[in-house]
Amino acid sequence: MRHFRALQVITPSRMAGAERHLAWLAPRLRARGHHIDIVCNNSSRGLQEFRHAMAQSDFEVEALPIGGKGNPRALLALRAHARRMGSELLHSHLSSASWWCGWLESTGGPPSLGHVQGFTSARWHRRQKHLLACSGAVKEHMIAQGIDAGRITVLPNPVAAEDMRPARARSEVRRELGAAEDAPIVGTFAHLSEKKGWRELMQAIPHVLEKQPQTQFWCVGEGPMREELQQRATAGGFAPNVKFLGFRRDVADLMNAIDIMALPSHREPFGIVYVEAALLNLPVVACNAGGAPDVVADGVTGRLIPSGDAGALAQVLVELLGDRAQSAQMGRAGRERALDLFGWEAFLPRLEAVYEMVVSK
Repeated sequence: MRHFRALQVITPSRMAGAERHLAWLAPRLRARGHHIDIVCNNSSRGLQEFRHAMAQSDFEVEALPIGGKGNPRALLALRAHARRMGSELLHSHLSSASWWCGWLESTGGPPSLGHVQGFTSARWHRRQKHLLACSGAVKEHMIAQGIDAGRITVLPNPVAAEDMRPARARSEVRRELGAAEDAPIVGTFAHLSEKKGWRELMQAIPHVLEKQPQTQFWCVGEGPMREELQQRATAGGFAPNVKFLGFRRDVADLMNAIDIMALPSHREPFGIVYVEAALLNLPVVACNAGGAPDVVADGVTGRLIPSGDAGALAQVLVELLGDRAQSAQMGRAGRERALDLFGWEAFLPRLEAVYEMVVSK
């Protein structure tokens, strides 16, 4: 296997999906023999947090003035660093990083690979040789903006099964949060923002409680809608059945303690939380939009509903809560599918093949 000198370029503003992905990716590439350097923008609000995350794998992060898309120093700084490191490939994460890697490539620098993990503008990637899309929906979004399909490879984001091993027993977590061992629990793990479908979930809850009155809803995450959602639960009379748990680091423990993971996000680029839930044998309820259909096999590993349809959401939750055997079978099928399609063992060889293609061209 050929080993690459790959410069990973990222322009983070906080420790979110792309940043976590790179923190998982870099040590795995190094373990396979590749020489990996990492640079990020020196003006990032999340610089220290990102550096700390990378230090856990003994990576030093070089901070360069590459933030912003109108920064005249960015191209010169990135070019000088790539030359000093002998980089033969640039792998960019987030839009500003991709913008400057594309400019460097088009002005005689190393070829670049843009990692597209959201519904972003194709403008930032037009000068890059090749793109990675985290889902078929993201690829189609790029094609609709004029990027040739042959320049895009779909490579779903991986999740390590060992990262989703609970540290505490299901019964212990339920006791901590005041839930009986046999209480039906629906969990939602997401930023508390409109696009995640929280309003539809709140609309669905009363209808679910009519059929399954003991059901609890665990809402895990922070965001601008928290006060609104709490007021909706109080006004609707179902606040005792809803727990707003805020940001939590023990996601695997919480997921292991629920029965269904429901995230009716309007349009997830991929939805790594769907994979995480599947690895814990949970049936997943999602909207038939964005990257969710790449992860959730409708009727096999969970259910897909029309985006924005609170009635359909309520109906599906009632069906799954009322048929535990079907839910358990979906959960088992979801785990098998996640292990087969969304593990690092499948991801890394495919990424290396893309590296080879980009460099050889």
